[in-house]
Amino acid sequence: METLAAGLKAYSTWNTTRTLQECREACGGQGYMAANRLAALKADTDIFTTFEGDNTVLMQLVAKGCLSEFQQQFHDIDAYSLVKFIARQAALKMADLNPVTKRNTDAKHLLDSRFHLEALRHREEEMLAAVARRLKKRLDAGMDSYAAMIECQTHLVAVGQAYVERVILEQFVAGVENGGDPGLRPVLKKLCALFALHSIENDKGWFLEHGYLEGQKTKAIRRQVDRLCFELRTEALALVDAFAIPEQALAAPIALKTTADGQND
Repeated sequence: METLAAGLKAYSTWNTTRTLQECREACGGQGYMAANRLAALKADTDIFTTFEGDNTVLMQLVAKGCLSEFQQQFHDIDAYSLVKFIARQAALKMADLNPVTKRNTDAKHLLDSRFHLEALRHREEEMLAAVARRLKKRLDAGMDSYAAMIECQTHLVAVGQAYVERVILEQFVAGVENGGDPGLRPVLKKLCALFALHSIENDKGWFLEHGYLEGQKTKAIRRQVDRLCFELRTEALALVDAFAIPEQALAAPIALKTTADGQND
């Protein structure tokens, strides 16, 4: 619970800061006007990246939680189970690095939640194992544990980010599949795919460096992200309205729709 709370707090507040900046720029000069509240929102929310726990420190905490769980997996299994575990991991890695899959640019494949989940799980597992090896190497050489963590802190923050995105995607996919209204499923599936593909695109350098994707596939993912944004634009107002934000909270002229007779709606 501590790991999840720390990760979601850091991830959501960083996302809020980035989103507000994107919105401010999209609104042009209107974004600077005090009446439209974007400047005040930026001032209020920027502090959340540090308030109630600095985000970088919290992501290190997430990584430590993941490492503890990783260590416990090996502590609880006997020699026979360890051999089976290593064999299973090797088989999974071979499947993940399938040469056909890593260059598959078919739209159906790119929109498949199984591909999204496998990609984010693979990234998290590989990052976690790599940082565990780096830390062990330093500790075995006699380095102080604090100094070892500091040397690897960029890697640890990346592990935390990978963990949170994997958790969010798993819950998003489960929510879409088990949602109450079937009529909402097509739009929510597109949103879910957009989140997953955007996450992969943002970290495409890692996926390319580790041979999980090839260049032609990352290009196809970028095109698919643009296509999903284009398709979802017509659903934007309905999706925002679904949050049922009270009218009194929309105290900004730019948030109000104007009718043909000039009246605010």
